[in-house]
Amino acid sequence: MSRTADVLVVGGGVTGLCTALHLKDQGVRDVLVLERHIIGSGQSGRAAGVIRGTVRHATVSATQLEGQGFYRSFEERFGIPVDVHHVGYMLVATSGERAHVEATVEVARRTGCDLRLIGRDEAAEVQPGLAIDEDGVYAHEPGGVYVDPMPATHAIYLAARASGVMIEQGCEVGDIRVRDGRVIGVTTADGEFEAPNVLIATSVWGKPQLARLGIDVPVRPHIAQMAFFHAPAGSADRLRTIMFDSRAGLYMRPEGEAQMFVGRRESSFYREDGPPVDPDNYRQTAEFDAVERMHGQLSLSLPFMREGFVHRTYACTYDVTPDDMPILESAEGIEGLYYAVGFSGSGFSAAPWIGKRMAAFIAEGRKPADFGIFNLGRFAQGELISWSNTPVVRT
Repeated sequence: MSRTADVLVVGGGVTGLCTALHLKDQGVRDVLVLERHIIGSGQSGRAAGVIRGTVRHATVSATQLEGQGFYRSFEERFGIPVDVHHVGYMLVATSGERAHVEATVEVARRTGCDLRLIGRDEAAEVQPGLAIDEDGVYAHEPGGVYVDPMPATHAIYLAARASGVMIEQGCEVGDIRVRDGRVIGVTTADGEFEAPNVLIATSVWGKPQLARLGIDVPVRPHIAQMAFFHAPAGSADRLRTIMFDSRAGLYMRPEGEAQMFVGRRESSFYREDGPPVDPDNYRQTAEFDAVERMHGQLSLSLPFMREGFVHRTYACTYDVTPDDMPILESAEGIEGLYYAVGFSGSGFSAAPWIGKRMAAFIAEGRKPADFGIFNLGRFAQGELISWSNTPVVRT
């Protein structure tokens, strides 16, 4: 394999692969991706795979809508099948959160999302068995979809490789090489690779890589916990749609014939003073207390799940920023160095949008107009991105 490239991407997750794929669209000749393990082995393969335009921020909503279109048209464009599950998305909230939800509907609709408020009866039709509150608030996006993240990531890998992207797995990057104020390549256990442009897209591992270059990003690791629950034995009750229920603090989507993927609203569990997290050495399954709490909260949302049971659990390391939004930047003082980190658990759904614009940024040398809000300086300037559909309650 060539040890030189026009652009070298560090990280073979969905963000790195989407950027590499779009770099070929930009006409970049030699694009090389280095992945320390197997493709998608970090956060990408453990994502929920949910893609919905229901977001209370126009740019963030647009990232999701572009992601929906990317996967819907993937087979037609690349000839590689991706199973896209068109089950819709429903937001369930309390009466006290009505203003937030109404703002979400207004913003998302302006962005082009088919989202509207619905009444109790229609909510019960969208999800039979849902606990209905007399004064509850419900919003429905029929176009919400989900994909299985690992097959989808592998499909992007195949498309990138077919387009001419060079991809090396099992190749861990050590240092980013810099000379006279510009990047010149990277070092690995297999030797040096040369490139005038390097993108760091390594999730939580990006922080120490950048720190060695004197770049401090406000990214910290957080262990997210998820579970697959199985419907009660002998019951016909099922989760029919993707859903976030603020009453339970849970998001969920169908899985197969009788299961559902369930995750917590992780921002409610962030701890600034929590124990240190080693992303290379942490428990790979959810803790008992977390699963027990999830089951109880799930039963509040879907009472038929009181008799449901846990099928399996897992955990994942998020790369969290103060506003749960990514940092998409070029390195000040180091020409040719770019980074995309801090996705806080939302990187999978936004990756097609981000990859397209990051590729343009690298190839053309200037930030796309709608890219600027994800700058590093927003944290020091107090310009955090406000996007949550309902207020976050710390637990």
